[in-house]
Amino acid sequence: MAEDNKKKNTDNNIEAAKKIAKNKVSFIRHFISYIVVLIILAIINNVTSAQNQWWLWVALVWGGFLLINFIKAFIFQGGGLKKLEEDLVRKEVERMGAGKDEK
Repeated sequence: MAEDNKKKNTDNNIEAAKKIAKNKVSFIRHFISYIVVLIILAIINNVTSAQNQWWLWVALVWGGFLLINFIKAFIFQGGGLKKLEEDLVRKEVERMGAGKDEK
């Protein structure tokens, strides 16, 4: 029984690690695309109409989405607020269990 739980935990950890790695690789690809496309748009914009810098609007909007992707990949790794909630519940249960031992 303990072996099964240990194997499940290991499998869950591997799946979580794969998800985190996938999110990080996705961010890196997204960031490279962002830089390359914005360089091309800036060149096109400055060659055709240097007075109106419309490519900056694209950079701003796309940059916002890139920021969301970064937060998902590097800050809320593999779980976000749901994982945070689960961790807080687990810590609270552990704390309550420790309080019972002291009584």
